[in-house]
Parts: sequence; C-alpha cells; structure tokens
Amino acid sequence: MIQELEKRRWRAMIEVDLPTLDSLLHPSLRYTHSTAAVDTKDSYMSAIENGVFDYRDVSNSDVEIQIFNDLALVNGTAEITVVAREKEFLLRSRYTCVWIKESSEWRFLAWQNTPIPS
Repeated sequence: MIQELEKRRWRAMIEVDLPTLDSLLHPSLRYTHSTAAVDTKDSYMSAIENGVFDYRDVSNSDVEIQIFNDLALVNGTAEITVVAREKEFLLRSRYTCVWIKESSEWRFLAWQNTPIPS
C-alpha cells in the first residue's frame, strides 16, 4: 500500500497534479529539502503549482518500508531531476519519509533528505 502511495505522490509531483497531492499530503506536512529549507503543505503545493520546483523525473532504490501501527517509515535512495531557480539539477540523496494513517487513510506527513556527496 505505501509503495503504491509513494508512486502516486511522485507521479503527482511530476505531473503537477494538485488534487492528487492535496489528497495525499497531510495538513501538518513538513517537507525538509536538501538545502534545509522547510515547507508546509500549503507552501509546498504553492511552490509546485508556481513552478518553483519543477520535478521532471525520479528514480528510487534501496527502498525499505516499515509499518508501526498507524505510522509508516520509508527510507531509500533517490535520484531526482528537478528544475529550480531556472536551472536543472540532478539531486542524489538518501531520504526518510513518514506516512500516517488517520481515519483509515494514509497521508504523507514528513520528508527529510540528505545529499549524497559526488
């Protein structure tokens, strides 16, 4: 289930599918970027809508999903192609994200990633 939700989230980010993102992201989302900047759900969705982050592609590996009652912890490696500040970047990072289950629905609660040195 979580693996499929992760695929939907990435696809929605790439396709700028705001209704899908709205349904997947928890109202208390904290999205910590590799620059240490932190977005809330509103600021993150606004950044995607306005092209501040233009996600082009993502490839994940070494993904490990652990479920703890109503929390899911996802760790993995990602290569993310994104246009930011009018420049295309390939970000290689290790990440951790958290999903929470409320009222029988899983929502994306937190993201934290760390760049992998070249």
